[in-house]
Amino acid sequence: MADEPRRVTNGKTLPFHGLAWLVAGLLLALMSFSGQAFAKPVASSIMVDAVTGAVISSSNADVSTYPASLTKMMTLYLLFDALKHGQIKLTDSIVFSDHAASQDATNLAVSQGASIKVETAILAVVVRSANDAATAIGERLAGSEWAFAKKMTQTARALGMKNTTYLNANGLPNPGQRTTARDQAILAVALLRDFPEYYHYFAAERFSYRGVQYAGHNRVLNKLNGADGIKTGYIRASGFNLVSSAEQNGRRLVGVVLGGSTPYLRDKQMVAMMTKGFKTPASGSGTMLALSAPNSAGPSKAPAVVAAAAPVSVPAAMIAAAAMAPVDAGQPVVAGNEEDDAIMPASISGDPLLPVLKPGSGLQLQFADATPPDSQAIENVWRSGNTGYGVQVGAYAQYAPAQKAAVRATRSLPEIFADSRIAIDESNKLYRARVTGLTKADAEKACAQLKAQRTDCMVFTTDDGLAKAN
Repeated sequence: MADEPRRVTNGKTLPFHGLAWLVAGLLLALMSFSGQAFAKPVASSIMVDAVTGAVISSSNADVSTYPASLTKMMTLYLLFDALKHGQIKLTDSIVFSDHAASQDATNLAVSQGASIKVETAILAVVVRSANDAATAIGERLAGSEWAFAKKMTQTARALGMKNTTYLNANGLPNPGQRTTARDQAILAVALLRDFPEYYHYFAAERFSYRGVQYAGHNRVLNKLNGADGIKTGYIRASGFNLVSSAEQNGRRLVGVVLGGSTPYLRDKQMVAMMTKGFKTPASGSGTMLALSAPNSAGPSKAPAVVAAAAPVSVPAAMIAAAAMAPVDAGQPVVAGNEEDDAIMPASISGDPLLPVLKPGSGLQLQFADATPPDSQAIENVWRSGNTGYGVQVGAYAQYAPAQKAAVRATRSLPEIFADSRIAIDESNKLYRARVTGLTKADAEKACAQLKAQRTDCMVFTTDDGLAKAN
């Protein structure tokens, strides 16, 4: 019998059938992980009384998931703390580094070396959910985004958010950036309690920058009586997230809905949950949130500055003590440069989205949705009223170029698309680059201007159920 064909690898020989099995195994692993990477987002919720800390209702409240742009709540918590202690002023300037200016949409498209006022940055983060502004805030307060992320996590621990880890300031996709519905409720209550003089910013629905007026993302502000904040968030892995706070008849509730399948259904769930909550006895379910806000019913919507009822922000000593403890207990992290905002855990026990790698294997995880990162513009914008039109700017064989085409279109016409939502519609093996949430007049105007820029465009009609963002 002739010798079996062999392949030389690293000075050693492998039979072809052995090599074939190795390749097949790697392909199976990649296929398996690809399915995990696009697993259905975790659906969870919690509703609490912001004054007593009583948990009124909860579902999967301690299941780990991704915060997406809810991350910006902690970014603003630390900025408000710096304002309160005189470390920075609303009229100070924040300069954008190359790293900050390069952050993906949604953003303000501020150039490297340019600057904006602190108050403009706050409004950009709340209303526009601007990723570049959030990163610039972090760099201004801590020197680098990575250093700021460590401070974010340390503050989270000091607040009692034991299941939250931050690795960037804006919430763009990073598999190690994790949270729970309960932890987000803790953070919302902390913002109400510690910074009532700044909480009013979360009620902002519009702001202007360089002559462009930007509209907010939080539709619940106009759908729930007494609602005055707080934040929306979306990446593919998280689904549509929302934290809301509302006051009715002197009683303030905080609600968290994570993993919504569409913005419309997420908002509908929040309104129904909070409406029911205000009809529920104040004692709730008998369990308590890890943190409550004694003597603070939260600020009203109207005044720009509200006197605090003995607010106490997290003491520096508590943050320092938290810094002495391991940030990611039980979650080993791959070492990286301080400027690296893509550091990821080598394994997370029990996490269905991440495989467990054998220590010392030398393998590094490659995440299918990490390049390019999902645009936070997808989070924005779903009108459940009479806005039933959109534009399509191309059809592609892959998701990434469709996403880029839609983002390019929204950036080229910011005034028309300020209140729109990117929706990549996948069917018949094509990814259609669409922007929805427009009036008929705006859709026709957008197409006319895009065609003048030599961009293919067509108007189409939508319905309230359309929300494909994957």
